[in-house]
Amino acid sequence: MKFYNGKNFWHLGDEEFGPPLTDLTIQEAEKELGVKLPHSYIELLRVKNGGMLNYPYFFIGQDKARTSMDNMNGIEREVGILKSAKWTNTHELPQNLIVLWTDVHSWIVLDYRDTVQEPPVVYFYEDYLTEHMEWKSVQIASNFDEFLSKLFQGSTLNPKNLKASYRRKKG
Repeated sequence: MKFYNGKNFWHLGDEEFGPPLTDLTIQEAEKELGVKLPHSYIELLRVKNGGMLNYPYFFIGQDKARTSMDNMNGIEREVGILKSAKWTNTHELPQNLIVLWTDVHSWIVLDYRDTVQEPPVVYFYEDYLTEHMEWKSVQIASNFDEFLSKLFQGSTLNPKNLKASYRRKKG
């Protein structure tokens, strides 16, 4: 496992999700959303306005389940954070969430329900154990910087801890 260390966040071989970021774009987005976006999120978007990640994995919950998000939304109207209100309304999620990633069954969001700056990063997921589907959530990190420090790449398995029958045979 290699944790994100402030370098090479984006996979640079793919297209950006949105147009290059400008100060005006940031100001207009924050005004429209009614929030102050995390400084470190904006700095990442200045490099690339959304796209595939080099550090897609993180652990959530007390059981430390490995979860992933292969990309992160930038500031864009069609597939970016400016579509958050429409997505959350359509899927009956709480208001004041900024969607960083979704596959529609699970969501990674900046949770602005109780703040307008420095929001926690929260994982929402469908709970089918109830009679009617409900949304459950787990806080991943108390803020975006802490979330970044939890992202990693690579396997969580240590080959030395595997049973001999699972290892590759030598020569």
